[in-house]
Amino acid sequence: MALSRFCPICGPKTSMCCMVFSVWGIIFLGILGIMFYTQSPLLFEDIHYEKKASDFSISEISDRYQSTAYNCWIAAGGYVVTMIIAFWQTNWNNRLLL
Repeated sequence: MALSRFCPICGPKTSMCCMVFSVWGIIFLGILGIMFYTQSPLLFEDIHYEKKASDFSISEISDRYQSTAYNCWIAAGGYVVTMIIAFWQTNWNNRLLL
């Protein structure tokens, strides 16, 4: 069996599109994670809390900011994996075209 039957997952245009979206996702989620980690006040509404509870401690709010930052960085890691696969597919498609 030829190896070309197993490796191509997507075509050249799709792999380039996935790579561009992956780079954008890495940049966006990385910056968003940094903003959550530094506890930006503009992102307070984006942390999960119950609106009826009014007795928050500062450490609880800090923990929620930190866990949201880690979630953003985990999602950015998923985009890194997607970018590696898209880069691999782009190189594979270039080899098939030559």
